[in-house]
Amino acid sequence: MFKRNRRRFFIDFKVQGALLVRATMSWFFCLLSVTTMLLVWGVITGPTQAFVTHLADFWQRFAPALVASILLLPLVLMDTTRMSNRFAGPIFRLRGAMKSLARGESVRPVHFREHDFWKDMAEDFNAIAAKIPSRNATVAATDQNSDQELVAGV
Repeated sequence: MFKRNRRRFFIDFKVQGALLVRATMSWFFCLLSVTTMLLVWGVITGPTQAFVTHLADFWQRFAPALVASILLLPLVLMDTTRMSNRFAGPIFRLRGAMKSLARGESVRPVHFREHDFWKDMAEDFNAIAAKIPSRNATVAATDQNSDQELVAGV
């Protein structure tokens, strides 16, 4: 079985962009809270000195951790985007198939990639899509019979 690679990094920019903004905000506020906590802890437990001296000492001790965190942020965001492709991609394909079905077009069965989420949703959609042509034929036959009955009754 061959593996299909994604052609696009962002499948649904509105959803995935919001997720990346949320992850970045979470990272920032986590970093801010840890920084504040460490700074306050240093002031409380350290020697009595000017606050500027505490800031300089803090920067000297924790700057490498800040730089490491900033360097890791793009990797985390890239991993978040790749993970979000596992649910954004299936919904994107399912939405396209639903639009085609709503226009009355025939739709090929929808299949998701091996590690995508919501495979059961694709199976449910495929079951519904398979029943629609037979339903349309039944409705058309019923409408035709109704039309014939109206003409015969006149």
